[in-house]
Amino acid sequence: MTTEMTDAVSRPLVMLRGVGLEVAEPVPTRILHPVDLDIESATAVAVVGPSGAGKTTLASLIGALQQPTEGSYRFDGQEVAGMSGARLAEFRARDVGFVFQHSHLIDERSVVANVDLGLVGSELHRVERAELCAAALEWVGLATLGARRSAFLSGGERHRVAIARALVKSPRLILADEPTAALDQETGREILELLANATARGATVILVTHDPRAVEYVDAVHRIVDGRLTGGGHS
Repeated sequence: MTTEMTDAVSRPLVMLRGVGLEVAEPVPTRILHPVDLDIESATAVAVVGPSGAGKTTLASLIGALQQPTEGSYRFDGQEVAGMSGARLAEFRARDVGFVFQHSHLIDERSVVANVDLGLVGSELHRVERAELCAAALEWVGLATLGARRSAFLSGGERHRVAIARALVKSPRLILADEPTAALDQETGREILELLANATARGATVILVTHDPRAVEYVDAVHRIVDGRLTGGGHS
């Protein structure tokens, strides 16, 4: 095995070194203090902490929705911090699947049409896209609901469709921000289990949440308080 191949096997998928965020307006404010964090490929981790602690900010930096004001962010060895807007968009489209607190489905569209939005920009043939959407819906347990209008789904079903939309392009990283908010206990557990199981498909999963149940489904837990990563460890 060559040195390059050995490095590729051993290095984390996500590696942050001194990554932080400070905003200048309306007054200079430190949002995230410098963070060092390694996340291995095909693992599930939880980023936990109270509201306003900096969880979502950290996730948005990892998902390249924001750029840090300091530090280095490498994704599979490639520097992300400082990329142009076009390259960041390409990175998100290719490698990152997002699951937000609200499902953000288009109610007038069918379930399968909403899942297909995860393939926007893809050069795949229509038949291939349909096959990928069907496979993603089957994986989240909604194989029979593809033709249903999204407006007629339950809250749990909407979250499953959002997960299928994130999974359909086989991203290397899935970022889920408060995925169990407003869900009942049983449905919340089902969603957490479904997301954690995405590691079996080769995805690295980051759950950003204040839901204490999340620690039962992940390989490691990282806590943030007042914009500081206070430590992490195995769940």
